[in-house]
Amino acid sequence: MIENGAYGERMAEYLHLNKPPMHATLGFGRSELAVTRLHAPNGFSDPTSPIPSQKAFSIHLHLRANRGGRLWLSGKLVPTGKRPSGGVTILDLEQDPIAFFPNPIDVVQFYIPRMALGEFAYENGTAIVDTLTWPHCGMDTTLKHLGMTVLAAIQRPKPAPKLFLDYIGQSILGHATYAYGGTPASPSLIRGHLAPWQARRAKEFLSAKLYGDVSLASVAAECNLSVSYFAHAFRRTFGRPPHRWLMERRIDAVKNLLLTSRLTLAEVASQCGFADQSALSRSFKGILRESPGEWRRSRKGHH
Repeated sequence: MIENGAYGERMAEYLHLNKPPMHATLGFGRSELAVTRLHAPNGFSDPTSPIPSQKAFSIHLHLRANRGGRLWLSGKLVPTGKRPSGGVTILDLEQDPIAFFPNPIDVVQFYIPRMALGEFAYENGTAIVDTLTWPHCGMDTTLKHLGMTVLAAIQRPKPAPKLFLDYIGQSILGHATYAYGGTPASPSLIRGHLAPWQARRAKEFLSAKLYGDVSLASVAAECNLSVSYFAHAFRRTFGRPPHRWLMERRIDAVKNLLLTSRLTLAEVASQCGFADQSALSRSFKGILRESPGEWRRSRKGHH
């Protein structure tokens, strides 16, 4: 558990930010990590407060370019340069970082404990990562995609499904391990598929939880697999991640009600576990490229 980690409101206090930042924890137990949006539109007027030493990394994805500032690690001033949009900075929180950036910043922070990296290595049979390195403010399109995906999910009125956030968390751990830790990708993750009984059990379990919030760990446990292996094997077996597969099944249930009942869209949304009609419409259109109302009208008289 990472409740005392340097992320979320605690990180905002170290940076002297006025407003509580948007943040979310991804994963569970020893594999948990956190994502926080740190936004200082006017920059910092003072250096940040010292962050208590902890066995974790703070990875910063810069959403806007800035002209840099000053950074101290283990009490020593280190060179810093311009930070382009999409650039990445990695801080080892055992080095007691202190920063002073007078220019506006907008950052997605990924707080990754060493324990989470160790758990990922154990589950996938790879070497444990001792450190994470990346060229100073080097561009990383993969992390930018992951960061924007998480932000889009957590800024919605209704929390994103845990299954989805857990999956993204595993993707972030995998990317940090292979891109920043220099660990080759595990052959099992490249070649692995679910066995027929595992694929059948996963579908049965997810279908039984069609309208509820299910964790990636619970589905993996049903298949007697580690979370990391299951997440990759499911996608290779079904051609889509678990959260996408589950959403498609929910949309199938919606389509059935649209064709066989006179329920309003709001009533259909309620029966199929969506927060409201807007949430249903977003998910429906994301999969079928048309709204539920348009889909229903185009099929009237054909069934």
